[in-house]
Amino acid sequence: MEYKNVINFYQMANKLKYGIRTGWKEVGITNERLESFAEHIYGCIILAIGLNSEAKLDLDMFKVIKMIIAKELEKIDLGQEVTPVTKSFNKEGTLKNCAIIEEITSGMLIKEEFISLIEEFATQQSKEAKFCSQILKIESDLQAKDYELRVEFSLENAKADVQNFGEPLASEILPQVQKPSDGWILYDRQYYTDELFVNLSNEIQKL
Repeated sequence: MEYKNVINFYQMANKLKYGIRTGWKEVGITNERLESFAEHIYGCIILAIGLNSEAKLDLDMFKVIKMIIAKELEKIDLGQEVTPVTKSFNKEGTLKNCAIIEEITSGMLIKEEFISLIEEFATQQSKEAKFCSQILKIESDLQAKDYELRVEFSLENAKADVQNFGEPLASEILPQVQKPSDGWILYDRQYYTDELFVNLSNEIQKL
């Protein structure tokens, strides 16, 4: 075993502990300690385990966990994430993400598996990929609600952020924004293809 490859993988992936999620900067969350990319991964994994258990989804959870991690490792190089301000994910982004994974896992047996997971996520052909895509969105909604409940997310900033959604979505959502997290929740709801996530989104908004 090449110990240096494991150490390099750890050191590079560990950078996610120090990268702050782009969205919280954009909306001016007042908490001095904003959520890191690594904390987002943790939240997604916890939520995935809970949903798989209670909804009896029969997912390959080890695959789900690795897919979430593989997808988020792109932030090491990009230093930011996709938001309505930074625009959408595309094919070029998928190729770049694979290149990042190749660099991080260089010399490791897991390299091909992680690249395959990134490609599977992009094509959304498996139930695990579809689940991960929605988990990554809805965990953000829960965190937005958490900042709201802590009175660290202002309604003024939330409404200003909705303007970045583009038309006609911004005009559709803005009148419905009664609480700071509403904009995030309503924006992400368009991506939920599973009734489980639509219902969960509704429950989050009620909090």
